Amino acid sequence: MKLKLLGVLLLMGALILGATAPVWSAEEQKQEESTAAGQQAVNMIQDAVVCQDVVERTPVGSGDVFAKETSKVYCFCRVVGVEGESSVTHNWYYKGTLKTSVKLPVRSNNWRTWSAKTMSPDWAGEWMVEILSADGTPLESIIFFIQ
Repeated sequence: MKLKLLGVLLLMGALILGATAPVWSAEEQKQEESTAAGQQAVNMIQDAVVCQDVVERTPVGSGDVFAKETSKVYCFCRVVGVEGESSVTHNWYYKGTLKTSVKLPVRSNNWRTWSAKTMSPDWAGEWMVEILSADGTPLESIIFFIQ
């Protein structure tokens, strides 16, 4: 009888402790891990422009409208706030269709980088460059036109 009573008491204690212990759903744990990872990968884009050239790590001829005779357009950006090495991706879209994707290394917490797209006179119209973090989070987008 004493053993049975002891078993019941132990079972009740376990149920009480279980009811007061924190319960994490898989979704809550996944969300917390995602937040922690996102905080480590936080980066910010500054000085993002499209331009006609990059000289000595400085954009030249920035704007949002370029002549259809322009042979090459550059997307320049400065990435700040990255710890360690990372990357950004420049996705170049023409009239909503992805034309090219360029992954660029980021090797310090204040890193200037750029990509370039060779243009054709036939590609007049709206363009967009979307800048993504290493984990694919959109950071910035720049719309420009070839006329």
